[in-house]
Amino acid sequence: MISTVNNSSCADNFTEGQIPNQQSQRNNNRLQLQSFIDQYGIVKTRTPTINRIKKHLNKFCKTLSCISIINALLNRIPIIRCLKEYNIRTSLFGDIIAGITVAIMHIPQGMAYGLLTTLPPVYGTFAITSLMTGQAIDGASLEYSNVINNESYVLSNISEAMIISEKVGLATTLAFFVGMVQLTLSIFRLGFLTVYLTEPFISGFTAGAAVHVFSSQIPSVFGIVIGTIISHFTEIHNRHGVSVVGPIKQGLPPPISPPFKQISYLVVHAVPIAMVTLCISISMAKMFSRKHNYKVSSNQELLAYGISNTVSSFFQCFPSGCSMSRSAVQEGSGCKTQLVGGFSCLVLGIVIVALTPLFKSLPMACLAAIIIYYGMCKPRFSVLGQIDNTEIYKNIKLFPVARQFVNIKILRFDESLYACNAPFFKRKFYELIGIKLRQEPLIPYEMLNLNQNEVIQYKYVVLDCSPFNFIDTVGVKLLIEIYNDLKKRDIKLYLSECRYDVQHTLELMNFYEKTAPSIIYVTTHDAVMFIRTQSDHGND
Repeated sequence: MISTVNNSSCADNFTEGQIPNQQSQRNNNRLQLQSFIDQYGIVKTRTPTINRIKKHLNKFCKTLSCISIINALLNRIPIIRCLKEYNIRTSLFGDIIAGITVAIMHIPQGMAYGLLTTLPPVYGTFAITSLMTGQAIDGASLEYSNVINNESYVLSNISEAMIISEKVGLATTLAFFVGMVQLTLSIFRLGFLTVYLTEPFISGFTAGAAVHVFSSQIPSVFGIVIGTIISHFTEIHNRHGVSVVGPIKQGLPPPISPPFKQISYLVVHAVPIAMVTLCISISMAKMFSRKHNYKVSSNQELLAYGISNTVSSFFQCFPSGCSMSRSAVQEGSGCKTQLVGGFSCLVLGIVIVALTPLFKSLPMACLAAIIIYYGMCKPRFSVLGQIDNTEIYKNIKLFPVARQFVNIKILRFDESLYACNAPFFKRKFYELIGIKLRQEPLIPYEMLNLNQNEVIQYKYVVLDCSPFNFIDTVGVKLLIEIYNDLKKRDIKLYLSECRYDVQHTLELMNFYEKTAPSIIYVTTHDAVMFIRTQSDHGND
């Protein structure tokens, strides 16, 4: 048995310079902790699981009433509370505009994403989801791919129609099981799993999905004859064999039960699709909740998507999910309430019922281009400010405490600068520093000039080039053009944090000879400090 000793007696047992062994230290620490417990005590209470269940059931039964049931319904079906408290005067106009805007965007984009599922494009107007649906359908319908017989044109057409019908059935069955998975997760309150969907994970997933979507559309992009512009009047489908959308059935599909074929295969794919849908939905919801200061319930999201997918599977829809681009457009279009979805559905219903023949001659390549264009040509532009007492500069929208300087505008273009996004860069750059571009009649966009009578409040502009992985000749020429335009207005342009490859390209394009060697600085803070020093000395 080990006897208890105090620190003073323990120290007396060692001569000067002697170190106690690790076992003695561990024993001493254990005894000190035990002494603390003996002195102050620890109350160890652990309620049996069955007792905790009974406690929660009793609490639930005591609070069960008509009012609690009504409140639960209001919480589970938010549109009821929304309609009850709806303010027509302040919300109706914004909801209508946002609903129409989203619907107009949904029609071509929905048909484009319908291609990703390997279904006819029209099914994309019913629901939107990821490439995972297309992969699951292709895998499940593989055994039907050998039905096509090229010996007979009629037999070939019949076989192709059979395969499309089979794929639609598999897609609706998949939607049903995705909905059931999401409902199950909601019932068992497993929304807390979204805690593990960290920002790096979501960013990586989004980037990977973008690459996947881009690469999958390359064959469709090059499926159109170069130089072909108008499909309907030139009949390029018959003359050149260009793939077009083709005839589209008018009206909503009648309700029909999913065929429930290959259940074991589809259930395996339904689980990851349900989780990916939740991942995207929660990431978007959290982004908007931070902006508008409200809470997000992951279990409520699961319930909503579960009901949506389960019910829509009886109307020939494939698994649906959150659209990142249309969500951003809806939020930016001035929507006020969830009622915006109703107005959007109304416009879509009119299109599906009456206007589908207008899309008959739309080339498939146009749909593929819709998917790719927005991400390439519309990157983000940020205004930066300094975090007090640091040399750190952050986006002022994400960090409201970031401080801007008088006469200095700090910008960051969150993408490499090249030919595809150069027009957007030019327009947005001037817009952020308070310069409006005007376009003369019959003059192309590239020939836009600055209005000479604009009053600009900034004398210095710093462009943070840290996101530039590369820059092409068009980008360099644009920077030279902007430098000269600003110089005419007595505004000085500075660049900061350029990578070596970017600096090398600037040198090859004689950028320094056409501008000035002293406009590039190692860091953004260096550029700002130089500008402030020059301003203090009056060397403008």
